[in-house]
Order: sequence, then structure tokens, then C-alpha cells
Amino acid sequence: MVAQTTNLEPYIPGDETQQLSTQDEVEEFPLREERPDQVIRIGALLPAEEKEGLKALLREYSQVFALTVEDMPGIPTGLAVHHLDVDPHFKPVKQKKRSFAPERNEVIKAEVGKLLESKIILEVYYPTWLANPVLVKKENQTWRMCVDFTDLNKACPKDCFPLPRIDRLVDSTVGFDVLCFLDVFKGYHQIEMAEENRDKTSFITEEETYCYRTMPFGLKNAGATYQRLVNKLFQNQIGRSMEVYVDDMIVKSRTDQRLIPDLWEILDILLESRMGLNPKKCTFGVRSGRFLGFLVSRDEIRTNPDKFQAIMDMAPPRNVKEVQRLTGRMAALSRFLSRSASVRSWCEKTWGLRDRCTTSAELYKGPETRYTPAEKLVLALVHAARKLRPYFQAHSIVVLIDQPLRQILTKPEVSSRMTKWAVELAEHDLSYRPRTAIKAQALADFLAEGASLTPTELVPTPTDTPTEEPWVLFVDGASSKEGSGAGLLLISPTGEELTYALRFDFPASNNEAEYETLLTGLRIAHQMGITAIRVRSDSQFVVLQIRGEYEAKDEIMKKYLAKVREAVALFETFEIEQVPRSQNKRADALSKLASSSFAHLSKEVLVEVVKQKSIDQVQVLAIDSSATWMAPLVDFLSSGALPENKTEAR
Repeated sequence: MVAQTTNLEPYIPGDETQQLSTQDEVEEFPLREERPDQVIRIGALLPAEEKEGLKALLREYSQVFALTVEDMPGIPTGLAVHHLDVDPHFKPVKQKKRSFAPERNEVIKAEVGKLLESKIILEVYYPTWLANPVLVKKENQTWRMCVDFTDLNKACPKDCFPLPRIDRLVDSTVGFDVLCFLDVFKGYHQIEMAEENRDKTSFITEEETYCYRTMPFGLKNAGATYQRLVNKLFQNQIGRSMEVYVDDMIVKSRTDQRLIPDLWEILDILLESRMGLNPKKCTFGVRSGRFLGFLVSRDEIRTNPDKFQAIMDMAPPRNVKEVQRLTGRMAALSRFLSRSASVRSWCEKTWGLRDRCTTSAELYKGPETRYTPAEKLVLALVHAARKLRPYFQAHSIVVLIDQPLRQILTKPEVSSRMTKWAVELAEHDLSYRPRTAIKAQALADFLAEGASLTPTELVPTPTDTPTEEPWVLFVDGASSKEGSGAGLLLISPTGEELTYALRFDFPASNNEAEYETLLTGLRIAHQMGITAIRVRSDSQFVVLQIRGEYEAKDEIMKKYLAKVREAVALFETFEIEQVPRSQNKRADALSKLASSSFAHLSKEVLVEVVKQKSIDQVQVLAIDSSATWMAPLVDFLSSGALPENKTEAR
């Protein structure tokens, strides 16, 4: 069952585990008397005088808190507007509309309805750029709607505005008695898009085409725009009584008496700038709390208790996968481990781990082992971007790789996983370059890349019997509005040429026509007694699928590929090669003639009409039948035989 509820929070991978909280005792009080159900949390350990003063201050600035979308007026355009500095040399890209399952369309429809009601998006006509929505499943099995801004982000240069270092922000909270944790309501959506750039954020749905009125998540420089705004607003408070990382804020006071003056400055700026806070995620006047994944207080910085407890609750690792899970969780606590080598030796002594467990090269487990090589490369890049998110946001990242990763991410429609990963990586400024040659690395690369080959693939199988000279088969298929057809050119080892044309009496795409042509050519060659054949085709798609370099994901292509493998098994020697179209002109001409009209075909060319696809087989069922009343009459008329029963013979 697909959940029909979605939220409007900007999607940050892993944000479900970064909710603001505190281990101190808190008490709730109604922020507005007319709405007693809407409360706010304050520290229960505050002195009575400061507690009453804090309540009065929060009620005075109750307009700062956005309890609903209507309470979120948005940042004035004079303070911040997000501009898209699109390179004019880039041609606008309009993505082809993607199809979704009916239940996913319902989720998109519900999300779009909320965005329209919140005035976050608007209907748009004649957009220059067009993207598609993408649904990403969260940990709680609900869906989150994002927009694939991959093409738009490529046309926008990187905004090099520096983001603060997380470790510096966390360290600066030490030595302060009272802390207040603030969270901005709807984050990025409080900043408006520049009016001339709104249509560039357009996306298409089943019902309409929309664009964002406010800054959406997923744009390359959205984080820099937000950080520039908060640095401008709180320039006199940052470092003294406040720390800010994008939309996560902490107000720090040296003493209880400084809480009201420090917080008054912040709330006054928020009210003047019309930046709304989320009361459900704000906590005021506590001694400790969670900030950017760490538990901070006056005297110490501690790791997230949930992360520590997860390690304490682990059973001793029994295999490589469990060791990897342990090391991954320990990596999150590396800042608090001053002697990691001794920890490793203790683990080996306690749990009996051996070095071979931690040095195993088998990194992928479960479903990941069945990923294609390209998906494994992208997955590695996604993991790096998640673990090093502050660095990926603050800098331009160069990926050194010898695979066409940029082209793979440009067309993510082949896999829902690739689509999700492409959207997640789109906000970063990534560039891809080939790896530089290192002599010492050449042997290691060769061993790593050749390790997946089986011995039968590395060593050719010797044969004692002479093989037949191969025939050469040129194939080409064509599809048009008038119909579809195919052309075959079969050349013997001595140079004789046989031409053949096919006209398909059923609708077929170009790829289906190519497969039908190849299957017919192999059938003819087998009927002629040919045992060795070389196929030449100008279809890269079909050739690489048969070789196994491309994966057949469409069900129809899978059936055709299985049919080809059955036909190939009938030959002793089979080769297939892609050739330029200039070398396949005669087969191409035959296919075009067969797909257009029979009137132009030479009488020397045999034309066969194929009634159905090769993969659509008609099943023949055997029927047991008994003799009818006509059987004795037929026997008498044909051979003069009479029935053994004298009564029937009369």
C-alpha cells in the first residue's frame, strides 16, 4: 500500500535522524491563548524568574512562529532572492515526460495540491526549461516528491560562497550555560525565486505544468543563497551569541541572566526579516541539546546517543558484512576515538576477528551484488557525497574515473535507482575527468578489472577439428508510419550473394525490426546447413545487448534476446559486430524498400510476409479422438472391409 501523505520539507538525505531534541526536562506552554493546542517547549530547570521572562518574550514574539503555511509570509525580496545565473551558451532542455504507476501519480497529485495551496508553486505556460518530478521512498515507507533539476544545474555555475565548518560550529558551543535550538519553518521555501527565473524551475505532471515561486530544494546553489542570507541577518550575533548552519540555528548564552537579552536580539531580527520558525522543532532555555548531529552542552561535546547505543546493542560480528556494519558505525564516532588502533585490537581479542575479515575485497552484499558495474560506481559516489556532504556543498568536486559516469547520470530513466541517485547528486558541482596514468598502478588496475573474468573467458578452448569458413550476414531493419520491414544480405565464403527482404504485417519499433531481421537471417542460415556465421549490423543497441554489454530491461527486449540465444546455439561459430551504416547500405536499402512499397522491389528479390512476431508462439495441443459413426463406412468404401459384428455388417 502506498502512503498518500507527503510533506513539504526540503529533502536532505538522512535528515530523519537530525531532529532537534534535548535530554533535559522540558515543559510545554501555549504560545497563544486562542490556540491552547499549539504549544512550545522551554527548559524546566530554568530559574523561576528567567522562566517567566522567557514565556513573556516568546508570547510577545509569537508572530515569529509559523504554526501553519498561512503564518509564513516569506523573506522580503529586498533581503534575499534566488537567481539562476544560467549560462547563455547552454541550450534549454525540456525533459520528456516520464510515466508513473497510478498509485505514484496519486502521491504526486496530493503533493502538488499542497504546494499550490501553500502558494509555493504556480501554473506556468510555455516554459523554456522543463523537468520531471521524482518520487523517493523514505525510511518510513512514505514518498517524498523531488524535481530532477540535473539539466538546469549543469547550466548554472557554482556559487563559491563558503559554508561554515561543522566541527567549528560545534566546538564554539562549549562554555555556554543556556542554549536555544531554532529550526526554520519550511526552510528554503521562505526565499522567493527571481521572477525572470521562475519558469526555469518548471516541472510537468499528469494534470498541468508548474513552476516554483519560492526556492526549491535540489538547485545547485540553494544552500549558498540561504547561508548568505543568515550571515547577513545575524552578522553581529554569529560567533558571539549565535551559530548558524543553513537553516539550523543555536542561540547560546553564558549565564541564565543573559538568555533574555540574547534571545530578544535574535527574535527581533527574525520578526523584522519575516523568517518563520517551526515551533514543533524549537526548544528554548535548556542546558544541552542536539546540534548538527552532536549532543552539545557547557562542559562537553558528546556523540549522538542513538549512534553510541546502536554499537552497544550490536552482537559480536560473525561475517564480513557485520564487520563492515561495525566499522561504518565506528567511523561516525571517529572524532571521539583517540586510539582507534587499540580499539581494533580489543575487538579482535574479544570477538576473535581475523585480519582477513577486515581486508576482504567483497564490499557489496545482498541486492547490491546484483547491481550492474555502472550502478556500483554511482552508488560509491552517492555514499561519498552523503558522508562528506559539507565538503561537497562547499567545493567543486572532481571525480577521477575511467568510466562514462556523466553520460550514465544524464539518462537515468533506465533504472529507478539511477534516477534517485542522479537527483541526489544534482545539487553538487561535480565534474568528471579520466584517471591519470600511474605506472605503479597499471598492474593493480589490470588485476582488479580482470578479476571478474572466468578462466574460460581468459583462455581460448583449443580444437582439433578444422572449422568451416564463416558466412557473412548483413542485417538491417526499418520502421516507419507506412510499415516496417527488413533486409538481409548473405555472402558465402566464395563470394556468392543472396538477398532477401521482409515486410512485417504487424507494428514494430526499430529495435524490434532489427531483432526480427536477425532471427530470420539466422533461421535461413540454419536451414541452409551453415554452421559458422558472422553477423554485421549497424544497430549498436542490438549488438551490445547480444554481447552482454547492455542490459535488456524491457520485457519485449528480454524475450527477443532469449530467442536470439536459442538461435545462436544452433551454430558452431557465431560472431556479431557493429558496422557503420556506410558498410551496410545494401541491407539498409532492402529494408527501406520492404517497409515502403512492393512496387519498387526487384523480381529477383524474394519477399516474405511475416504475420506475427517471433516471440509470439502459438501453442499446439495434442487431441485424443475416438472413432466416429463414419469410420465403418469409410473402411468399406476404401478397402471393402466389413465390421466384425454381423448385425452392423448387414
